[in-house]
Amino acid sequence: MNNFKRSAVSLVARHGVSLVYKSVVRTINEVDSTVTQAVTNHTVIMYPKHINATQYNYPTLVGKDAVMFYLANPPNAFTVTLNDTIEYAGKNYKVQSWQSHTAKGEICLYRIIAVKG
Repeated sequence: MNNFKRSAVSLVARHGVSLVYKSVVRTINEVDSTVTQAVTNHTVIMYPKHINATQYNYPTLVGKDAVMFYLANPPNAFTVTLNDTIEYAGKNYKVQSWQSHTAKGEICLYRIIAVKG
């Protein structure tokens, strides 16, 4: 494990909380045009940080309850995708955007922005 990943894992584990990440997989049956949705729950440690959105930073999130989640050492069981949900403080937050941070050829940290709803 490289130093950046080791540091990210250590800090998120120290200050983060255990949350449920709900990964949504949709499949379309081409024969009868039906959509099937499967939700898988993953318990992971993330560091949540509320976003104070203004017209200069995150202008599309002004007036919304938004949280930035840091996920270090993401498990191979899922990949972060749009419209997945994260349970935090008794509320469900839907993933609006995400960034992955890579060091020495491996993804070490995800920065996920999610909005209540």
